[in-house]
Formats: sequence, structure tokens, C-alpha cells
Amino acid sequence: MSRGQRRRRRGFRLAAILLGLVLAVALWLLAEGLLAMRGVQPAYQAGLLGGWRMLPEQHQHRVMSREGASFVLSTNADGMRTTASRQRRADVWRVALMGDSIVFGWGVDDGGTVADGLQQALRERYGDRIEVINAAQPGYSTVQTAWFWRTAVREYRPDLLVVFLAMHDHNQVLISDAENLRGARGPLSWIRIELATRSRVYQALRQWLVPLHREPFLLPDQRAGELRVPRVNDREREEALDGIAADLAGWGGRLALGHMPFIGDLEAGRAIPREGAEWAARYAADRGLAIIDLRACCGPGAGDLVLPNDPGHLRAEGNLAAGRYGADQVAAVLEAMGAPDGRPPGYGSSR
Repeated sequence: MSRGQRRRRRGFRLAAILLGLVLAVALWLLAEGLLAMRGVQPAYQAGLLGGWRMLPEQHQHRVMSREGASFVLSTNADGMRTTASRQRRADVWRVALMGDSIVFGWGVDDGGTVADGLQQALRERYGDRIEVINAAQPGYSTVQTAWFWRTAVREYRPDLLVVFLAMHDHNQVLISDAENLRGARGPLSWIRIELATRSRVYQALRQWLVPLHREPFLLPDQRAGELRVPRVNDREREEALDGIAADLAGWGGRLALGHMPFIGDLEAGRAIPREGAEWAARYAADRGLAIIDLRACCGPGAGDLVLPNDPGHLRAEGNLAAGRYGADQVAAVLEAMGAPDGRPPGYGSSR
């Protein structure tokens, strides 16, 4: 075969490849249009993932949960379950708790949250020199907690912030919370996001091939049958917490991590291994952070401290007991910072 014939053959192959690509794109676009006419929507549905922010200025508002719990809650001007404002007293140390619905106190009336139990126990030691703010939000991951911190909570200038790590981080989703907030982090991330948010063909294939395609998130141990990612991976969690810690350091505040008790912990009367706990221990050790661990607060045999129809959340008695149990751990951190007689570092700080 001559050199000219080889060049022509390569040219024919290249033309065939390009023609195939054009036809494939045309067929894909045609399929997208036909599926749109049939009402097929892209796979990603952000509104089904939770992560809302509670409405502000709710006063004794009654809520009926999907599990059938009826409870009363109130929120301040920033949608936080507290009566505290951004203004501070010079002689009062401020502790803030952040996390998801179990920290928020979903299913129980005002006065029955872990923040209430912690404040009661700390005030028995220090009087009204301590206040505890409930800044948790239902459905939140650690990335969303960092967003809410930047949006509202840091303006309260807590001296100590305890971020209770959410199990939501480990749920499997099509787009991570960090990607949802900030966009793709690389070419593969961009392709996955584009398919999930724009392609009806991708959704039609999912409906055909993936048994659990209707589920907006899956638990870590469920087999997805498709490419999913954690709502928050270890690197994203580290970046979120590092950002919060840097803000706190700006006025001398401190960050601590926390673990709330689940039904397995309550029944055993001790800390049961859970997703993310080993990562939290390494992260805290690397950065010299305290871990406020409430898993051994109660029991053994205290499984009745969860809500009857919602074992993922605690009854008021469980929240209050967990908060009181954590008082020694929180007091140790505060006293190392100079509480209660020293000047709170968050007072008088401004940006």
C-alpha cells in the first residue's frame, strides 16, 4: 500500500468517526426532545434532599411531622431555635450548637432540646454567665452547616461552637452538597452534574436500569446500582470545618466536634461505632479539638428515650439528659478558655 493510499485510508477513518459522532449527537438531541415532549424530567431534584432553613420569627408555631409527632417550636430573626439575638452581654459566655434535626430537637416542644439541657446544667455551675444557642437546622449536612454559619450564625460571635456531625454527610446522592453550592470540581464531576441536571436520556436510562432511581438519597450501605457520591466527602467536610475554625480564631473562639446519641447507643449505654466517627477522631486530634461525645449519656436499656414513631430523634427527656451529660465536657473547654470569670473572646468582636 502506497503512502498516498494510507493517508486516504486514515482520512476515511477520521471522516467516519466524525460522522458517527455527529449522528450520535443528533440522535441524543432527538431523544432529549422526544422525552421532553413526554414529560420526562432530569434526574436531579434538589428540593427532595432537605437542607431547608427554618422560617424566622415563629412564635409557638405548631408543627406536624411526617411521622405523626405534633410539637411547638419558636425561632428568632435568623430562623434559629433560640431567643438569643446577635447582641451580646460582656459578662456572658456564649456556646452555640450546630447540626441537623436531632440537635434541633425535631419532634419536641420548645424547652426540650439538647441545648436546653446543656444550658440548664451549665447555669447550675456558673449562674447566668453562660448561654447556649441552638443553631441547628433540620436536614443539614456539614457543608450546609458551614453555609449557615457564614450566612447567620457567626454574627452571634460564639465563644465555643460545637458542630455535631450529621449522618446526612454519608448518604449517597447524584450531586454533593458542595457541588450544589459551588459547582463542579473537575471534568468527571462536571459530566456527572450535567447528566443529572440536564439530560432526560440519562434519566430514562436510570428508570430502565436502576431499581432505586426514584430515591433522592440512599443510605451508605444501600447498593445504588449507579454512580452516586456522598453528600459530603471527607475533603469537603474538612474544608467546611477548617473554614468555620478560621472564623472563630479571628476573635479567639474555639471549635469542637460532637456526637449525638442514637438508639443503638441508648440501648447499649455506650458509644456504638458509627460512620464518620474514626474520621472525626483523626481530624480532632490533628487540630487539637475537643469532641463533645454524648453517645454514652444514658442506658443501658434507654431505647425508650427516642420518639415512638421516629427512632431517629429523641424525646424531650432524652435530649435534656444528653445535654446535661455533656456539661462536664463543655465546661472543661470553657474553663480552659478562662470561663466564667474571664472576658468572653467573642464579646466586642466585629468585622
